[in-house]
Parts: sequence; C-alpha cells; structure tokens
Amino acid sequence: MLAADEELANKVAELASRRGLTVRQTVNDILEQALRVEETGISLKEVVEERWMLEKAQEIGFTFVPEHLLYQVVDAAYGQGGKQFSDTWRGVGRWYGKYFSAKTDKPLDAFNEAMGLLTFGASGFSLEKQKDDRLAVTCVSERFTEGFTEVFSLFIEGVLEVLGYEVSDREVSKGIIKLKLSKRR
Repeated sequence: MLAADEELANKVAELASRRGLTVRQTVNDILEQALRVEETGISLKEVVEERWMLEKAQEIGFTFVPEHLLYQVVDAAYGQGGKQFSDTWRGVGRWYGKYFSAKTDKPLDAFNEAMGLLTFGASGFSLEKQKDDRLAVTCVSERFTEGFTEVFSLFIEGVLEVLGYEVSDREVSKGIIKLKLSKRR
C-alpha cells in the first residue's frame, strides 16, 4: 500500500530503533502528524521551517514579546531617553554586525535571514544587493510606532555599519524605513 525510497525506508527503520518503536508505529506516527499538520492548512515543510526559525531566533538572542507591548515600551523609552536610547539601539546593531561577521563568512546573508526572524510576520523587510557594492533596505509595517521605526532603523544601520556600509540616503517615517547604503572604501 505504501512505497518509499530504500534510503528513506532505512532512515525510518533507524529512527524507529532509536525510539524503541516498531517501523509500523514510527510510520503511523509520522503519517498521523503529517496529516494533522495538513488539516490546519499549513504544509509540513512550512511547520519544519518555522520551527527552525524559532530555534535560530533563540540561538542568536532574540526573544518574543507581545508586539503591542514592545512598541509601547520602546516609544516611552525613546520619548524619555532620546539620544541615549538611540545610541543603545545603534550599539546593539553594531554588536549583531560583529556577531554575524564572527559566525559566518556571509554576514550580510545571515543578517538578512535574522531580519526575517526579527520581523516575523510584522513587516515587509527586504535587503537588496545592487550593483557597485550598494544596498537598498526597506522595512514597512503599519504596526510600527514612530519611535520604534526610528530606533529600529538605527539598529539596522548599526549592523550594516560594522559590515562595511555607510548610509547614503535615509528616509524614515512612522512605519517606513528606506535606506540606501554603499560599501565604505
């Protein structure tokens, strides 16, 4: 009734052995979970990728907080702390720039991937590599407050500054970040 590639079947047998189950129990469990996921309207591949994203976010020090609370706290601190608070966000961005540089030989790609995690469903983020070592960064979210938008742009600038880029054009307004950067010579 079911057919599988021999290599895959051997991996399932190994998994069953590690779990102390029969191959039949293991296959039934896998199929049951796959069907359960599919019934939600999400593919199994999406579930695995999103689980990986959560683990990766945790690994690089991100935490999840209620979005509305985050924006309120950032706005309050930005309103009171102004320059010092802005410097902190830029400084954290620089730290992450160093982190990505130390962890991978493609820090720009790692940063782009991390932004997918950091903005998880909250914004449209894009980092486009352009000719002549230029970058275009766009981050748009109707949920970002004015203060959050400003400090988040400084975080992005801090990361990219460490990766060797400087801002050549900057447009930041409530919910919209547009940055043009060029490689420092």
